[in-house]
Amino acid sequence: MAQTYFATTQPGLEEALLAELRQLKIKKPRMLTGGVEFQATYATLYEANLTLRSATRIWLRLDEFRARDTSELYRKCRRFDWERLIGSDLTLNIHAHSQQSRMVHTGTIAEVVAQAIGERFADELQRPAPEFGESDQAQRIMVRIEGDRCQLSLDTSGPRLQQRGWRTESGPAPLRENIAAGLLLLSGWQPDQPLLDPMCGSATILIEAALMATKTPPNLTRSFAFEGWQNLDSARLAAFRDSLRAARKPEAPTRILGFDRDPHVLEAAAANARRAGVDTQLHLTPAPLAELCSPDTPPGLILTNPPYGERLESGDVLPTLIERWQNELPSWSLAFIWPRERATEVQALATHRLKSIATIFNGGISVDLWHSNPPG
Repeated sequence: MAQTYFATTQPGLEEALLAELRQLKIKKPRMLTGGVEFQATYATLYEANLTLRSATRIWLRLDEFRARDTSELYRKCRRFDWERLIGSDLTLNIHAHSQQSRMVHTGTIAEVVAQAIGERFADELQRPAPEFGESDQAQRIMVRIEGDRCQLSLDTSGPRLQQRGWRTESGPAPLRENIAAGLLLLSGWQPDQPLLDPMCGSATILIEAALMATKTPPNLTRSFAFEGWQNLDSARLAAFRDSLRAARKPEAPTRILGFDRDPHVLEAAAANARRAGVDTQLHLTPAPLAELCSPDTPPGLILTNPPYGERLESGDVLPTLIERWQNELPSWSLAFIWPRERATEVQALATHRLKSIATIFNGGISVDLWHSNPPG
């Protein structure tokens, strides 16, 4: 039986997430700001959590109803069959949002829903009620009220999906793993295409590319919130994990190259790659951007996250990047992110070959993804 889900991502990466979801058995995808709503079975939910690279979380839409005040909210939440998914052994963390509603206090909304769930278990089911708390392992419940409509959602993922577990060392302005994957997808990079990051830092882009090239699911070894649900099909989940492991490739079909002027940063990048299991797939070389030259590979994609913003001094990095690309690697495609408020800097340097193809938020800064195809 198909359920309705909402997969979230950073605003601007919705197209990348939609493209990923279309590779799965989903129905009725609907792109919204910050994610994609879709219908699928529980089996597809398992696969989505294991394999989606650009997603942040996946929520199960539980119910939607009218709730004009807290009394009506309590009654309808108490009658919902929470026990179908939630057991007494879980700790629940209720998040509430309210917009254009008479119920304006989100803390009160969360308390009402918690009371309704607790009393359903204790009074109607004669079972111990779940505990409520804010631990990292708690099961999240989202209560979203807009006007007089209430929507209940259950977090299927647990910790955010971009928390792959391999990045314990990073530079001063790291790129989130799912953003790196989203940039690769939006840039049209293919796993048989050479990839080069001339300012790779902790190698987030390169590691995500290596995982894609070796068909390694980003979340193969982690656990998920849905594994604590009453209807978990553990045999099917185990079978999914086994089939995904069997499909992995031992080697990337192309060269994945990283450069950085700081050898110590590259040591951290290599350590991250080892934890991700792709250290043999990356070729890391200490070198400044000003010395970037065409490698001994067919043309491919240059993709990078240059320094910018308050924490990093950008200096002349943008003109140097574009100059090296135009003069040393003109047959390569180039893609990079740059603050939206400074778009004129890009346009002044390479108007005829670069265009903005997406706008995302990275570290609280609105940035454009600039992209170019090779000439001809």
